[in-house]
Amino acid sequence: MEQELLQKAEELASLLLTPQQIGSLLGLNGDETAEFFNEFKPAGQMYRRVLAEQARELHEKTLRLAQVGSPTAIEQANKWLTAAQISIE
Repeated sequence: MEQELLQKAEELASLLLTPQQIGSLLGLNGDETAEFFNEFKPAGQMYRRVLAEQARELHEKTLRLAQVGSPTAIEQANKWLTAAQISIE
């Protein structure tokens, strides 16, 4: 995928759109859209990085809310903690 399309795709990925949605908006063919699912292709690497960055930001905001006592944020933070613990067992 060419660099210009990759940059546009990155902007759309930061909005947490799916690869199919990004492909439709950018007019990508099936092979180009499939690159988002391949962790060894630049599009796949970019997509995973952007999702991780967005997850980090959402986690930080949720944890700040949990610290001030938001019940929903506390519940979500506990789910993330459990998932993180399970991932290393």
